[in-house]
Amino acid sequence: MLDDNKKIGIGLCGIGVLFVMLGVFLLFDRTLLALGNVAFLVGLALLLGPTKAFKFFFRKEKWKGTTGYFVGIAIIVVGWPFVGFITEMYGIWKLFAAFLPNVLASLKMTVPGAATVLNMWPLSSLCNLIYDQRRLPV
Repeated sequence: MLDDNKKIGIGLCGIGVLFVMLGVFLLFDRTLLALGNVAFLVGLALLLGPTKAFKFFFRKEKWKGTTGYFVGIAIIVVGWPFVGFITEMYGIWKLFAAFLPNVLASLKMTVPGAATVLNMWPLSSLCNLIYDQRRLPV
């Protein structure tokens, strides 16, 4: 069961992603990008809990992703939204890349038609790239 904080956290994460997408679609609108980042961070803190969210971001092996993400937010606030967005996307990739194969597998199993769409050409090459990140060196 989800308690109220987790429900609000999921909603805020969704609103944050929506605002970031709107900010990109509206030619990197600085205000929407900043609001989306704040909503996503607050939603993640409510979803995981403040201490677990802090531990997630500030683990030793995640320092590149954390630095990229927060520096990207700072660059957006300062006034260079395109450069900040690119820096932030690098940070998000470094932070959440380990979760992506599980997310894709869950999408393929639970959403009807998602496997068909994700196996089409442009998306299949991207999915294969994400799955290759999970393999261990031999």
